[in-house]
Amino acid sequence: MLRVHLALLTVQILFGLWPVAGTAVFAHMSPAALVGMRLVLGAPLLALAAGLLFKRAPPPAELLRLAALAAVGISLNQLLFAEGLLRAGPINASLSILLVPAVSVAVATALGMEKLEVRRVVGVAVALGGAAVFLEVENFDLSSQRVVGNVLLVTNASLYALFLVLARPVIARLGSLTTIAWVFVFGAVEALPFTYGPMLRVPWLSLPGWVYGALLFILFGATLATYTLNAFALRRVESSVVAVYVYLQPVIASLAAYALFRERPTPRALVAGAVIVVGVTIAANVVPGLRGVWRRALARRATP
Repeated sequence: MLRVHLALLTVQILFGLWPVAGTAVFAHMSPAALVGMRLVLGAPLLALAAGLLFKRAPPPAELLRLAALAAVGISLNQLLFAEGLLRAGPINASLSILLVPAVSVAVATALGMEKLEVRRVVGVAVALGGAAVFLEVENFDLSSQRVVGNVLLVTNASLYALFLVLARPVIARLGSLTTIAWVFVFGAVEALPFTYGPMLRVPWLSLPGWVYGALLFILFGATLATYTLNAFALRRVESSVVAVYVYLQPVIASLAAYALFRERPTPRALVAGAVIVVGVTIAANVVPGLRGVWRRALARRATP
């Protein structure tokens, strides 16, 4: 169990640092170029890790589902996130991730995959209220780069939540690593029309050394390691435990953003993040879920 918690902690640290590393790299390349690099290099590495070359390809109907999942969860998702990160900054980017559990609950309930409960409705409503605060709905102005960035980030989080819900039955059939590898392969191809030109315009041979280091971190740390460790953890603990660990991402991103860029979260962003956390805690039934995990752990330890 200790290995699982260490894996989840590592995932949140890597995910929390990815917006900060991405923000630094934007001084030398566009968001589309960064996404293209991440997908073009990440997809074959994940394919090798999953052994796709040595497995029979899924049937055509399954491949179509994987391509659709890739559009929602990889190509469009990552392009929206990178563009939102450029406009709104790493702190807001990490705060938007907090919406994923609440939107996942809302989508799963709407599709009939989870029961409709008052607790879920209230939790999702509270989380979406936090999102409204985050988006500054009362002063909505598309001429503001930060507001546009926040809209892109919330859209990205919503699409990723939809991806998580729709991917569950596919993962059950194909396995987590195989599904993620296929989705990355399709996502890299789908994003190529938007990323090919920007990647060609990057002066790859004249980039500063630290940029290569940041790109290696984004590829191996924030992509390959996070997806692999998440797959390892999700097979061994309840989703409520994973939801709690997500709360660490804004803290990690805020500390790193302040250390590198002296960027501080605004009071509004802090309030919005706190409201979203409360909503997710209610909707995902986090506290009772953690109590159950703790009781089962104690019972196993007491068993001779």
